[in-house]
Amino acid sequence: QAAHLHDFNETLPDKYETVIGESGARLSGGQAQRLALARAFLKDSPILILDEPTSSLDPETESLLEESTRRLMHGRTVITIAHRLNTIFKADNIIVLEGGRITEQGKHKDLFAKNGAYAEMVKTYQVESRKSQVKSQKSKVELHLQPFDIAQGMPSMSDLQPASNHQSPISNLQSSNSPILSPQLPITNPSSPLPRLLSFLKGSWSLVALSILLSVLTIGSSVALIGVSAWLISTAAIATSVADLGVSVVLTRLFGITRAVFRYLERLVSHNITFRLLARLRVWFYEKLEPLAPARLMGYKSGDLLARVIGDVETLENFYVRVVSPALTAIVVGVGVSLFFASYYPTIAFVLIGFFFALGLILPILAQTFSRKPGGRLITQRADLHTQLVDGIQGLADLLAFGRGQDRAALLAITGKAYGNSQKQLARINAVHLALGTFLINLGLWLVLFLVIPQVTEGNIKGVMLGTFALMTFASFEAVNPLPLAAQMWNSSREAAKRLFEVVDAEPVVSNQLSVISEQSQITEHAIRVMDLTFSYPNTSTPALDHVTFDLRPLTSLAIVGPSGAGKSTIANLLFRFWEYEFGEISLGGESLKSLDQDEVRKRFALVSQNSYFFNTSIRENLRVARPSASEEEMEAAARAAHIHEFIASLPKGYDTFIGEQGLRLSGGERQRLAIARALLKDAPILILDEPTANLDPITEKQTLETLFDVMRGRTSILITHRLVGLENVDEIVVMDRGVIVERGAHDSLLREEGLYWRLWDLQNRILYDIQK
Repeated sequence: QAAHLHDFNETLPDKYETVIGESGARLSGGQAQRLALARAFLKDSPILILDEPTSSLDPETESLLEESTRRLMHGRTVITIAHRLNTIFKADNIIVLEGGRITEQGKHKDLFAKNGAYAEMVKTYQVESRKSQVKSQKSKVELHLQPFDIAQGMPSMSDLQPASNHQSPISNLQSSNSPILSPQLPITNPSSPLPRLLSFLKGSWSLVALSILLSVLTIGSSVALIGVSAWLISTAAIATSVADLGVSVVLTRLFGITRAVFRYLERLVSHNITFRLLARLRVWFYEKLEPLAPARLMGYKSGDLLARVIGDVETLENFYVRVVSPALTAIVVGVGVSLFFASYYPTIAFVLIGFFFALGLILPILAQTFSRKPGGRLITQRADLHTQLVDGIQGLADLLAFGRGQDRAALLAITGKAYGNSQKQLARINAVHLALGTFLINLGLWLVLFLVIPQVTEGNIKGVMLGTFALMTFASFEAVNPLPLAAQMWNSSREAAKRLFEVVDAEPVVSNQLSVISEQSQITEHAIRVMDLTFSYPNTSTPALDHVTFDLRPLTSLAIVGPSGAGKSTIANLLFRFWEYEFGEISLGGESLKSLDQDEVRKRFALVSQNSYFFNTSIRENLRVARPSASEEEMEAAARAAHIHEFIASLPKGYDTFIGEQGLRLSGGERQRLAIARALLKDAPILILDEPTANLDPITEKQTLETLFDVMRGRTSILITHRLVGLENVDEIVVMDRGVIVERGAHDSLLREEGLYWRLWDLQNRILYDIQK
């Protein structure tokens, strides 16, 4: 309630149990900011640290939170870190940092009087002379707090109550405009994944056949080596001449060498095929993910996707190496040895086939049956462990700040223990099957020996063949020995394959099926027309956009403003075809957006989003994401335009500096300026700026806006913002609330109407006026 989030939570189907996605991705920027504030308030600590607490808030919410936060600050030690001076100008002491050093400190009035760096930031705020229109309009949402009493301690969160008869005039607490609060559920694939897994061998069947042949030759050489060796030893015991042993000695050497050579070649070929297939699977999986992003992937955590693309794909190595090849090898070897035995005594051939059947079919079926549940559970638990690890690492700073590091470690320990228990269970099952297999192998050896002895006694079979039959039987079981483990591995492979296919079988929210204009089409006019556009996120009843209509002529600019969650960013998502609209129409250059190839559409836009992603590589490579062919001069020009070149040049490695995952080695303002530089480098005909100055200080914000407005004059531009600064420079302003356009016009005309735009502008400028008083 203190963070003005409670009413929003109550509108959600699962209320406080609603899953908000990784990094709060299912919330708008303002909603995520209010949640962070609520969490800080809930801790109820004597020291409160607020780092850019209002960077993503619209003027109304900022005004409401300013009052409630000020009351909650009472009786606490508070450190506020901010670019926006309205959050700190009433502080007891203000410290100004430049280049890592304190350059000024004191109260607001004293610092302003010094006319230094702080005063320069204050003066940067341009407050129009509209005192006659600035009414002392109190917020219609009030908080009732118990007076702070030193004897009683800090006010409790339970003491905070919203006024029961008041509601915000521009409520932005609507769940319908949060894209993933009702995520698309994964589409399961109930059919067997075996045919699909085998289909990846297409084009490699000749190598697969070679691998199986080499495997057969390896085991065949092993069986022959054992058989010839037994015959050699038996013959040598009764031979009268060494010449009688010459051929067997040569064959023993031959099979000993070929066994090693064939084994090496079999491993080389089979693993070469397997690793190629795994690489192909990973590329295939990523290519299938691309059309699903971002809409279909919102229901997945990055740790889970990582487990699928790495762990599950690696599990499939067992399928190709330990499932497919051993089964076919066992069949060929079993038939070959049985035919050899049948030429001497058919009965032992049938006995051998019986034991091959038991070891190669019955025992694997038992192994597969008993390992089905733990094998599937193992894959799921591994994914859970990956998810918790990634989530914990990404949120480690917050976990430590709130003293919950040990709780996360305990959760990981529980998941890790469960994962280990599944591994132990599979190991025990494997041990039992191994013991049974060993027993059957020895039983088969003794049974063959028992059957051959009478034949030797009767003279039907030579005595020197007795050891040969027994040891060949033992050696031939090498072909079926891996099959119980293969059956056990099949359970894990099948579960891993299902998890992969579960993702890729999902229908993309946006597809090119309706596209009739190819990528090579030349759109010369970059006008955008939105006509009667209505859009709802899945499983929501209230539309995020409701009959929205506007035109953007070529080389003109449009600002879309409104409270947080009003549907502003949804328009950008639809323009980029991240989501598909069903009602209404969007046209680009006179062509329906649905008739254009997705890649062709996205080539026309450059985007600066609220949370631009940066890769864990150098600044140079992050810039070249926009245009890989960009020259050094073009990169520097874009960086200068975004006012970040001087900062980059000051780094020891300049543009080759690594910025860490998601650019975490940069400050929020530096990341924002780098995102602007990247958008400018793309040099697309249409520029979309979604909160481009959200994390910038006043001076940099002013400089960046001046640059952006200069750039916008030369191209079709859309500015999405809740910061009503410099909007007199755009050609038209569209004001949205709850998915509806409530006002439109130029800056001055909207102020004269004294509607929603004026109220937002009035709140923002009243705060700025207070700073400059």
